[in-house]
Amino acid sequence: MSFIEMQAATAGQPVSTYARNVLTRRKVAPRTTALEDKLLFELNRCGVNLHQIVKALNFNQGLPSDINDTLDELRAAIAQIADSYDA
Repeated sequence: MSFIEMQAATAGQPVSTYARNVLTRRKVAPRTTALEDKLLFELNRCGVNLHQIVKALNFNQGLPSDINDTLDELRAAIAQIADSYDA
């Protein structure tokens, strides 16, 4: 398999479509898998919770009682992402 064929496969496109997009300087992004979509959703959810915690701290409201749960979820999401990429 040639380099271009591998790049087209990674992008989830036929070689002709991939080549046309590259030659016309269109952005060609690799397709995402269902696992990546789920991981990004979970990571985003944890990030939103973390943002709310920081916002509460900025307004001198103290640490929320669920901060440890949020940090545990964030660590788990990061570990799952790392495992899926063999990092």
